[in-house]
Amino acid sequence: MERLTFAATLCAVLCLTFAVSAQTTKRGQLIKIAKELEAAPFSDEAKENRAWAVKYLIETDDVHLVICSNEFTGVFLDKKNKAGTEMLAQYMMGMAVFKFENPDRAKDEDAAQLAGIENALRIYTAMIAEKPKLKYAKTDEIVAMRDRGELTIDKVGGCASEKK
Repeated sequence: MERLTFAATLCAVLCLTFAVSAQTTKRGQLIKIAKELEAAPFSDEAKENRAWAVKYLIETDDVHLVICSNEFTGVFLDKKNKAGTEMLAQYMMGMAVFKFENPDRAKDEDAAQLAGIENALRIYTAMIAEKPKLKYAKTDEIVAMRDRGELTIDKVGGCASEKK
């Protein structure tokens, strides 16, 4: 009976360790992909990595994201914005990375919004450096706002707290 109890306990510990390890590995993979896409948004693996990241964020219970609809995120959804899909994915990844890297602030939705928007703007800047035809005036206005130091939590936050 002791062997059976020991075996069951060992199996439970190993299964739990594997589950935690898999969770940590996926979080690490997401963080790595987000940073790689900022540096090389058109790499050979970019489309596949972006798809994996969005699927992970939709399906996981590791992180909860609030997708706000405001003047900033609306730019990602504008059909005229040729980089919108990539920016939306990067916005989501940026929020998740912020929460993973700052677990003490994981519930600070306004800070996560700002991190997501800044991440989306970084990929936009990298994209237009390689493909200037992707420039979009509304996004350029937000980039200019960021560059002037005017893109702050006070400007982008609030959507999460309005739902409470």
